[in-house]
Amino acid sequence: MDKNTFEQMLKMMQSENDTDALLGLRGLQGLFRHDGVDFGQGIAFLLQNMDRLKPASPTIDQAAATPAAAQKSPVAISGMPQCHAPRSGCIELIAAGATEGLVVPLPGASADDAEMIANNMKDALVAASINKSRFKLKVVDVKNGRGEIIETSLQAEYERDGMAAVRVWVNVRGEVAALANVLRKAVANALPEYVAA
Repeated sequence: MDKNTFEQMLKMMQSENDTDALLGLRGLQGLFRHDGVDFGQGIAFLLQNMDRLKPASPTIDQAAATPAAAQKSPVAISGMPQCHAPRSGCIELIAAGATEGLVVPLPGASADDAEMIANNMKDALVAASINKSRFKLKVVDVKNGRGEIIETSLQAEYERDGMAAVRVWVNVRGEVAALANVLRKAVANALPEYVAA
């Protein structure tokens, strides 16, 4: 990747525009994939070495800090939540800043698509993190003009207005419903801060 392309990708990742930010992240995933580096391991390495990247901070006079000033400081979130397929038929949900998470065996036909489901769940989690919005996993039927169900999808739908849903998996209704039940419980256990009420 040349310097200009790399700088453009960095600019997109830092953009306030959700679409640009997600495209920049996809570009970074592609860069890691092209170089044969696991994206999750690369990000985990970055997080483990974050202290090296931080500028030296000046000494703070603790007596001068007031409780009101402390409450106004923004909460820092280190990294992004991750999801990958550690082995066949399973996905792993990993909280931001952690290196290990909850391994979830997938039911039925979804087990064959574990890697795709993991990538789509990662997209859903990153979108939730970037936009600071919780989500629900919903089963959605797509019908033709005669009202017949032509496909059923599982998608993450966000609380924040204007956010597009992220499709996690498509199959027949029973298979999608089984996956929805498993993933709802898994997200509630591993990443409860992302679950919409």
